[in-house]
Amino acid sequence: MQKQHEYLLIGSGRLASHLSAYFNGLGIPYLNWNRSDSHSLQSLIPQVNKMLLAITDNNIEPFIRHNFKKYSNKTIIHFSGSLSIEGIESAHPLMTFSDKIYSPEFYKTIPFITEKGKKPFTDLFPELSNPSFVIDSEQKPYYHAWCSIAGNFTTILWQNFEERLQDKFDIPKEAAVPYLQKVMENIIESSRPLTGPFVRKDFSTIEKHKKALKEDAFINIYEEFYSFYFNNYLKKEEENENG
Repeated sequence: MQKQHEYLLIGSGRLASHLSAYFNGLGIPYLNWNRSDSHSLQSLIPQVNKMLLAITDNNIEPFIRHNFKKYSNKTIIHFSGSLSIEGIESAHPLMTFSDKIYSPEFYKTIPFITEKGKKPFTDLFPELSNPSFVIDSEQKPYYHAWCSIAGNFTTILWQNFEERLQDKFDIPKEAAVPYLQKVMENIIESSRPLTGPFVRKDFSTIEKHKKALKEDAFINIYEEFYSFYFNNYLKKEEENENG
């Protein structure tokens, strides 16, 4: 008789690698499958109670339809931050995953977001002590859009900053590390982390920036942030100070 496992982890990308590392660090037994495996997925499904889909968003629903039709007694869990599927559980990790494995203790700090009206995180993963939060299913696209803005847009900005330091000024990108670290620390620790000409209302410097960036692809981004700050951000700060 085959041994029954709780989890079958499906996928071979970054998320699957990090989940594997987390489970291995805690000694949680699980089976693993991806498309390059020689053994069939169908031979593994009867051996598990929960199937974890660590695959791309656009493949989740077709994968479920194609492989799990006759397994209504199994719990299927995906990790998409924007997708909600009736009858399918989800647990989105509020984290960015690089190609490097994190420490066992760090994995425990990652928050997971589940859907209101579905199983709580503690039921889906009773072995894990991670913080978890619940949101409405219809709010997932908005929530995930902001996850993408905060993580990916920030990365694009810093990558371009480092490229310009190196290409235009012959300054190694490592020189920006203390600056990046302090920006992150200020965001975490300070109630008013923003600095620079926007905060000082130094319009002459801002105009110099715009002129200097005229031929740079980021001029539109600079102007959009300028417009947003003075039309929204600054107005809210002034209302709070006066209120």
